[in-house]
Amino acid sequence: MMIADHIPRVSVVIAAYNHAAFVRECIDSVRDQTFSDWEICVTDDGSSDGTADILRELASTDPRIRLNLFAENQGACVAINDAIARANCELVALLNSDDRWLPEKLSRQIAFLDQHPDHAAVFTLPRLIDERGAVFADENHKDYRVFDVANRSRSAWLDHFFRYGNCLCHPSLLIRRSCYTALGTYDPRLAQLPDFDMWVRLCARHEIHILTERLVEFRILDGERNASAARPEVLAREPWERLHILRHYLRRDLAEQVTPMTPPGHPESPDATPPHIRLAWTALAIGTPAHRAFALEILHHALESGLPPVAGLPDFRDYLRLTGATDVFWQQGMSICHRLQSELEQNRQVATVEQTHAQTLLAQQALLHQQRDALQSALETAQAQLQELQTSRSWRLTAPLRWLARSVWRRLESTYKSS
Repeated sequence: MMIADHIPRVSVVIAAYNHAAFVRECIDSVRDQTFSDWEICVTDDGSSDGTADILRELASTDPRIRLNLFAENQGACVAINDAIARANCELVALLNSDDRWLPEKLSRQIAFLDQHPDHAAVFTLPRLIDERGAVFADENHKDYRVFDVANRSRSAWLDHFFRYGNCLCHPSLLIRRSCYTALGTYDPRLAQLPDFDMWVRLCARHEIHILTERLVEFRILDGERNASAARPEVLAREPWERLHILRHYLRRDLAEQVTPMTPPGHPESPDATPPHIRLAWTALAIGTPAHRAFALEILHHALESGLPPVAGLPDFRDYLRLTGATDVFWQQGMSICHRLQSELEQNRQVATVEQTHAQTLLAQQALLHQQRDALQSALETAQAQLQELQTSRSWRLTAPLRWLARSVWRRLESTYKSS
């Protein structure tokens, strides 16, 4: 329990939204920490599933839980920023309302920051769990190994972020409160990558570290329900947000942290090439949609009329050839898709005609089989009747008459032929 007027060492900030099934476990994992000098600043973002009721109950019995309830949903960043604004402590730890910590998480991280005053933040590796709390074992999931990265220097982190994107587990973060004061909090215009945006801003000034222990249980929800899951709107939004984060690298000091690359077929840039032009060619070589747009944007502004030419910059003709070859908005791909769709429709129509013809042939074949079966049945009946007739007593008694008739017939036939 907090003593009156005592400011704890750590503020745990939680943005909760529609996690009634998990939020109690989340809060309990903070209560179970071996380090106990903390407060919880939790903001419910207009939940409609009973999450707010659970939080009210927990806050009513524990004064360390400071609760704010939004009347309606405003977005994860707004809720997180609200919780951070109410945090009083020297250190801030972030926790998602569907995740949970292992008991040693805070104590291990606090010990690291106390021993490394030059580091602004410390993370841990996560253990992935499923919706039921069991170990998550789908190795094909996009997040299965994304957080398993090695420590590196601030400049190497900036290079890694530029090339590959996010690899830090947000609910494992413990950060000095002064960093939020200096850098600002999370950008509410970003839905998919606000934490990644924060890491770039953070490493632009400070060193960070990842503890190699798995001290956070990061939950993968069923049915692609995580905020970062591969739903259509997430896939559409992510490149747009990544483009805006890449713009941080237009700062010369950040651009110089990116190891230069050259696109295939492009000559090496002269040594005198400015960092931002080298950055453009590196982005083109990386080649994601966001990187391609970022590269053309740099070159476009560098070729603005009236600006002096710089080394490594293409002339207008080469730039226009480049914009024709760099399909930023996937227009060539869309054209190919439309053509393939048209061909598919034509093939579908042909297949329909052929299927109708095949069905007609099958019907005719079935009719012929029926006729064949009927003739076979009639033949078998006639053969049976003939067999019955040939074995009858009347057939045997009339055998001489049939022999005499055949003899007379042969004589008459012979006489007719000789006349």
